[in-house]
Amino acid sequence: MIVNQMDYFKNGKIRSASELSLSERHQIIKEYLSGGSTKQEIWYKYTGQLEEHGSLLRWMRMYGYVDEGPKRRTTFIGTFNHLPMSSKYDDLDQQQLRAKIKELERLLEDSKLKEEGYRLMIELAEKAYKIPIAKKSGSK
Repeated sequence: MIVNQMDYFKNGKIRSASELSLSERHQIIKEYLSGGSTKQEIWYKYTGQLEEHGSLLRWMRMYGYVDEGPKRRTTFIGTFNHLPMSSKYDDLDQQQLRAKIKELERLLEDSKLKEEGYRLMIELAEKAYKIPIAKKSGSK
């Protein structure tokens, strides 16, 4: 059924997707949904092109034949034969975990103070030397 695409091009029978009318697009979609042919066969029949590059599915979404897009799942569906990954904190008791949280909170506070100190230092240097030092938002 499929012949060389160059033969069709020489005869001027290849049509682009944008050349197809709305009624032709609906006809193509309905023919595909009837299940008699593959997308590539139908696309070749109406356009003379060997590949359709997703146009048919895009039209099906656009004209309401299927949902707007694929529903991607973020979780794997299946059975697992292993235990979940263990955390490095699994073997610590409650008191040790509280101590670790306090240590992390202290480190976070130290980091915030450093950030504030650097910001003030940059502001003072910009005023003293009258040059822009800090990177402005939106610059490249």
